[in-house]
Amino acid sequence: MSKTLISIEDAKNWTKNYQDTMRKGDAKAFLIKCETIVEILKEMKVLQATKGGYTLNNVDDSCIRAYIGVNPKLSNANGQTLVMVGTKKDSSGVERDMVEEEINPPYSRSEVTGSGAFDFSMGCPDDCDDNSPLNHK
Repeated sequence: MSKTLISIEDAKNWTKNYQDTMRKGDAKAFLIKCETIVEILKEMKVLQATKGGYTLNNVDDSCIRAYIGVNPKLSNANGQTLVMVGTKKDSSGVERDMVEEEINPPYSRSEVTGSGAFDFSMGCPDDCDDNSPLNHK
């Protein structure tokens, strides 16, 4: 079993706790395209294309950090969005963001393509699963 898998009861309780305290129109969830996760994993060199397929590297030691942001150009979910970045451990074991302008990064700047930050602006409400037990009305 996954080290991070939680019970459906915990998931229901945690999401209800959050959704009971939301402001009107706040995001309940974010729909995340696998394509974008794959792009982050490629940038981190966790997922590498090989002849005839892909290879996974350093999966147990790799992380993605999600920041909550507000995009003033979005009208749904009060503009709330997730900004996700790959991370890399520095020599002291701290997960450092793999983004432009990171101070003294533990990686080569050439490893970051573009800014290193990815937008997940498909918020719920709008992109919701109305049948999910985690989507509390």
